[in-house]
Amino acid sequence: MSAIYFYPHGYFRDRQLDTVRNWPGEVANPDVGKQVGKQVASKKSIAGAGIKSWVNRVPLINFKVRPKGLDDHTVVYVWGALVLSGKFIVDLDNPYSLTGYNIRAFGLYKPILRKTLLSERCVQIRCMSRACLENLRLTLGDDVADKAVVSYPYMPVVKETNVTRLAKGGGVKRFLYISTQFDIKGGRALINAFINAYKTSPNISLDMITHLPDKYKDLVAGCPAIHFHPAEYSRREIAEKFMSHCDVLIHPTYVDSFGMVVLEAMSYGMALIATDVYAISEMVRNEENGVLLRPPISIWDKYLPSPYYYQLGNIKSLIERADDSVFSRELEKAIVHVAEDEERLKRYRKNSLEIFLREFGRHAA
Repeated sequence: MSAIYFYPHGYFRDRQLDTVRNWPGEVANPDVGKQVGKQVASKKSIAGAGIKSWVNRVPLINFKVRPKGLDDHTVVYVWGALVLSGKFIVDLDNPYSLTGYNIRAFGLYKPILRKTLLSERCVQIRCMSRACLENLRLTLGDDVADKAVVSYPYMPVVKETNVTRLAKGGGVKRFLYISTQFDIKGGRALINAFINAYKTSPNISLDMITHLPDKYKDLVAGCPAIHFHPAEYSRREIAEKFMSHCDVLIHPTYVDSFGMVVLEAMSYGMALIATDVYAISEMVRNEENGVLLRPPISIWDKYLPSPYYYQLGNIKSLIERADDSVFSRELEKAIVHVAEDEERLKRYRKNSLEIFLREFGRHAA
């Protein structure tokens, strides 16, 4: 393949930088990979947690202008966008990124999107998950989906995992929650669930790495099993301090298109408790490597948007008003279910690592 030029922008996530750093061919601008991945800041997470920019309100296609000075053979790699001229590769977490996650704009511009994606200029469509591919098929047609490939994010194989740590049995079962966006990733339901689960199973603990809203701090401080950590760690620090020592990741999200933290937890041989949202079920296999739960509210209805997707700008307030009491009880049961049967926990963890090695432990490219 020709040299790849990764389109620069100011908000590279770790998974995007991993694609740059591990690209198998020639990269025209390798310095892009030297950046540090961005995370949602505390102020933005607690105050907003919705998607309210003008990009989501004005019906536009996310077009990028081909950078000047590139020769005709260089292919521009973009995330969630199209390039106005020349050859390009597009990487999608879900198809609606092509219109800034504005679903109404997506419907309006379908003919243009189809024509551009099916053109010879579009060298490849890379879907981050099978869910994304099926979404593409349902919205833009079989011919567009047939041109696409599923390319899971790059995730290195961990040389030494903690899968064998439970071999001797006993000890506190360590649960882990990681999210910079507490509200839209089920934080409230998790706190209530874990406090009640601790009353039944005192041999559990929960590390929460997040931007915790002030109104929950006293509740968390009152439970000796919950340990709050501000979301200020690097990805490497999280791996060394937490994933290398924890048993179960809890990821009760309502909004994810993928869930990178789930994939990373699998690479460390962690069992999983998560919600069945978009691509999550591709990693979490119910009663095989964890427990998959139905969320009380979700922006997805399987592969297509639910009515909540049309209200992304207000999703935080919608979640705050939603009744998550039933979900919290189901989450509590799942925590006890995993913690109280050590053989089950070991099986989940072993299967999680095996699934990762078999299906995900390879380069994204």
